[in-house]
Amino acid sequence: MANRVRISDLDFVYISFKEPNKEENWADLKNKVPWAKRVDGVKGFDSAHKAAAEKAETDFFISVDGDNILDESFLLETLDWTKTNKKAVHRWRARNNVNGLVYGNGGLVGWSKETCLQMKTHENAETEENQIDFCWGVPHENLHNCYSTTIINSNAKQAFIAGYREGVKMSTEKGKPIPAENFKTIWKNNLRILSTWCSVGADVENGKYAMLGARMGCFYTVIEDNDIFKIRDLDDMQKYFDETTIENIDHELLMFGNSLRQQIDIPIAEFNETDSRFYRFVMPPHINKGVQDREYQ
Repeated sequence: MANRVRISDLDFVYISFKEPNKEENWADLKNKVPWAKRVDGVKGFDSAHKAAAEKAETDFFISVDGDNILDESFLLETLDWTKTNKKAVHRWRARNNVNGLVYGNGGLVGWSKETCLQMKTHENAETEENQIDFCWGVPHENLHNCYSTTIINSNAKQAFIAGYREGVKMSTEKGKPIPAENFKTIWKNNLRILSTWCSVGADVENGKYAMLGARMGCFYTVIEDNDIFKIRDLDDMQKYFDETTIENIDHELLMFGNSLRQQIDIPIAEFNETDSRFYRFVMPPHINKGVQDREYQ
């Protein structure tokens, strides 16, 4: 039975930095997973995950982000290594609490210790494509099921940074900005995700900041160059928010929305609170399948 392992027999490592909700989320995880370990305050995505791998005692472990709330049903699952590549990063989906999207951003991640310790991404990347995400330089198993909720709106700064980072990542191809004149070549699912980040959330506390962040991240990636690689450094992102003047968020949303619609013809809606609630209400419910079923299979 060496090819099978219960999730509940794996180490869980909680990776937190400066999330405003990190302590309450840590308490929630420890209540559900008493054996969970923690890495806190390590600067750099690559370095923090390597620190998590060093903490883990099992050769495959689960990382939990500081803004993530675990669904306990995950602990009842069993992995079968005949179905997926054990050395690959296993990324499950999460539900975003602002816009209702269900995809890999912010979700639970399964890591081979060996793979994690050998990778070179973000601040340690040796190639341009590996500087803003794990997915281009590390083998991935992108999985269908959703086992957590990512809480990104504990304050305006957190919401803005989450939106901005996704606005940038969804506007790139293999870590490189998609030129404005070629924007229609964007993968359709990335466009759907990006448009939703930019349009939905006005009814949720600090949701407008997530929307504005996504619009600005896209604008400064595709239309005006503003160093996309700063999204790999959360200290830089916090400084950027602190130095950004937002006197009237509704005005800023409309201005960046108009620019994006005019210059790259992206479908962004100016949803009010009622529209946002309705959009999430009519989104098709996500139905889990097998724990190792792949996305879009």
